[in-house]
Amino acid sequence: MDEKKPFMSESAIGIEPATAVDAVDGILERAARLNASDVHIDPRADDILVRFRIDGEVEQAGVLPRRLHEEMIARLKIMSGARTDIHAVPQDGRFMAELCGRPYNVRISFMPTYRGENFVARLLPAQAAESLSFAALGFTPDHAAKMSSAALATNGLILVTGPTGSGKTTTLRVFLGLKSSMPLSVMTLEDPVEYEVPGVRQVHISQSHGVSFASGLRAAVRQDPDVIMVGEIRDEETARTAVHTALTGHLVLSTLHTVSALEAILRLSDMGVERYLMAATLRLIVGQRLVRRICDKCAGDAGRADRCEVCRGTGYSGRSVIAEVCEVDHMMRGLIAGGASQSVLREHALSNGFRTMSEDAGEKVDWGVTTAEEAVKALYS
Repeated sequence: MDEKKPFMSESAIGIEPATAVDAVDGILERAARLNASDVHIDPRADDILVRFRIDGEVEQAGVLPRRLHEEMIARLKIMSGARTDIHAVPQDGRFMAELCGRPYNVRISFMPTYRGENFVARLLPAQAAESLSFAALGFTPDHAAKMSSAALATNGLILVTGPTGSGKTTTLRVFLGLKSSMPLSVMTLEDPVEYEVPGVRQVHISQSHGVSFASGLRAAVRQDPDVIMVGEIRDEETARTAVHTALTGHLVLSTLHTVSALEAILRLSDMGVERYLMAATLRLIVGQRLVRRICDKCAGDAGRADRCEVCRGTGYSGRSVIAEVCEVDHMMRGLIAGGASQSVLREHALSNGFRTMSEDAGEKVDWGVTTAEEAVKALYS
């Protein structure tokens, strides 16, 4: 799209919105209508660039007059509870909004730039946790069965791994939904809290106030929980605390940034967690990525995609997970405790029905869920 094209003439904003209120409301409505996950507003010398992230891809949506910038920032700060008198340091905020007839949690991040404050809004549909399932996210029936079985555990450690933006938090939300429907005490430690889950005590971790994942986890244990979700294991202290918590009769759910599921064992070891403690606590490790789904309406047909109102000519609509799910059985626990290499662990897992992420991606290509190009991009880029 031409960067100087007037902003989204077919939207409720109009070619040139008269006020900042019109601009903000119109952008959010349009983003929700297109199922965008994020809205980027970037001030430039003469205008404001607007972009949406849709199905993981950033797309330019148009431009707005520069004169609206300061009023838009003020409007969003008031809506999200951020301070309107601070412009030189980053700020975060959030608010609830009804967009296209549906409730959304909108999370805002303000960042000072050379041309003025930029902001990014993340749009999170305010769905009940029970409305999501492993199958709905794209997990195959065998993977979903293993994950649902692991969710019944009363203690131990369940890890979801993958890079930033691979859907780990959403997968954990399904685990939480399963646990929150049981007569249990469930807590989360998150930075930030993205999804609200009924019946779950959710804690926002604030490093600026001296609350880290490790210190928050130690405090949470004193709140008599059965299940604790730790948003991310980032350092040695959090890793050790999470493992010891799992060892003392709690079920701990968390995420790690690793390339594969089995690499989580090496990462925990690098963080100083003893192998025998890993062997005693690990229950399940999920590795995942996200791929764009082929549009159901035009079936990704290049000859029709340019006329498809669902995928806007991209050939894709929505996303699906590609995954590998490793159950930690008795024999694998012995291998972990004995210091077995990743290749030995992998060989054992494969002999027990473990399917790699590339195999799962290949199946989804064969089933027409996604394309080979998308699978390769997710696995190797």
